[in-house]
Amino acid sequence: MSSARGSTQPGQILTLDGLRGVAILLVCFHHQTLLPLEGGSALDHWFARLFYVGWCGVDLFFVLSGFLITGLLLDARGDPHYFRNFYARRTLRIFPLYYAVVFFSLIILPHLPFVPAEKAQNFGRIDGDEIWYWTYLSNFAIAKAGQWRHGILDISWSLAIEEQFYLMWPLVVATLGRKALLRVCAGLVVLAPLSRLALFAGGASPLAAYVLTPARLDTLAIGALLAIASRSPGGLSPWLPAARGAGAVLAGALGVWFLAAGGLDPMRPVFLVLGFSLLALGFGALLVLVVSAQPGSLLHAVFASRVLRAFGKYSYAIYLFHLPLRAFVRDIWFTPSSVPPLAGSLIPGQLLFYVVSTGIAFVAAAVSWFAYESRFLALKRFFPQRSRAPTP
Repeated sequence: MSSARGSTQPGQILTLDGLRGVAILLVCFHHQTLLPLEGGSALDHWFARLFYVGWCGVDLFFVLSGFLITGLLLDARGDPHYFRNFYARRTLRIFPLYYAVVFFSLIILPHLPFVPAEKAQNFGRIDGDEIWYWTYLSNFAIAKAGQWRHGILDISWSLAIEEQFYLMWPLVVATLGRKALLRVCAGLVVLAPLSRLALFAGGASPLAAYVLTPARLDTLAIGALLAIASRSPGGLSPWLPAARGAGAVLAGALGVWFLAAGGLDPMRPVFLVLGFSLLALGFGALLVLVVSAQPGSLLHAVFASRVLRAFGKYSYAIYLFHLPLRAFVRDIWFTPSSVPPLAGSLIPGQLLFYVVSTGIAFVAAAVSWFAYESRFLALKRFFPQRSRAPTP
């Protein structure tokens, strides 16, 4: 996967790993929330809706990917092995674990004796569309079907978007000057919500607007724009006042939206068209604040904490592992409803489910890192790539 779901590169700011850790925890909590969005106590209802919003962690990953990848490409411009080193390093980071998971899910899992036949059918056969999952095009298969297809591999839709972005973005960065590149980023920020509107108006499913690459480029482009700004005179410092103001306004607006609508549902038409762009701008503002955070400040202490940075370091494997491990805990061990309620609320059981499911995913990801992924990452030394810290 991208640098946004792997370890921080030499010279990068440590708080970015913490921000990545926040992103993966949001995604985990979204998928691990088993309390119903409707019914139950009012407290349970709002708790479930609040943690359901963790789907936005993927959008934070996109902003981080745009920022980190564009920064690496900008620093490597002029290198005689610019394209070779970039694609070799991305391949070593992304492919080994991804294809191990795809192979296990499509080839091995359906034939395990303890897997029920109906689940084997769902996991191993996707109406002949397996090729889309092998080729990082699963978002197109999902959009075409208008529904999620595979209990483990549908998580790859966001990885597909980033891989498709990587195919064209190195050439764009290598070819265009700074001003032209900024104009392209601004154009993509405008194009993405128009693409979502066009898909919706054309009768496509809301899920298509959620997973197709042109409709999600605003998040990647905002990250890219900030990477360009961080390598300009003054770095991101001139952006700090705007980031503080915009961040507060956008957080307030999204908070009001949440309360008025009873949550933030990414499939509702209005949020589908406008909400994603507001979210991307908000995460862009957060990125500026985190990159600019000074040692000794509360923001720096939070995002440079060892816990969040550890989750950030192993976030790629956690992302790929957390759904089947969640299912294991849910189907074999316990659910929130298995824990005795406290004052009529199932929240204590849900909190325990978060801790157990996320903890198992973290341990599995750490084992994957040291026993498997690091073997391939060591080969990056044959493809050196210039990088420097973004200027706060």
